Amino acid sequence: MKRLTLLLLLVSPAAAWAAKPAISGQVVDRNGEPVSRAVISLAPGGVRIVTDAEGRFLIDYLRDESGDRVRLKKRVEYAVEVFKPGFHIVERTMFYERGVALMDQVVLVEETVAVTDDRARLDPTLYGATGASEGAAYEGQ
Repeated sequence: MKRLTLLLLLVSPAAAWAAKPAISGQVVDRNGEPVSRAVISLAPGGVRIVTDAEGRFLIDYLRDESGDRVRLKKRVEYAVEVFKPGFHIVERTMFYERGVALMDQVVLVEETVAVTDDRARLDPTLYGATGASEGAAYEGQ
């Protein structure tokens, strides 16, 4: 009897969690490293959460018009947006049916800065004959 009770105690929380409606996933960078503190937005529903240290997230509620928590709606297509400064925004849609839905891994790509070479500004004839290489002028000299 004690074994059965212990077994039920160990299985019950896992079974209850598995039955709870949720959308789960992980965010990584191009190298496969987890991205922590990325912002995950779900619409409709107005929910924003942040990934943990392993880049994982779990959305198990929505917000109604008054801001109260409500359960995920079944058989609905949700728009998921992933944002972190320094990375491109990733937008996906997913159809949620029931239970715990696992999204495909989200890969964030770093933003790059375009640098152009402006030859006109690099021409030394555009600047005066004096420059920093002539030495410093000190007060009183």
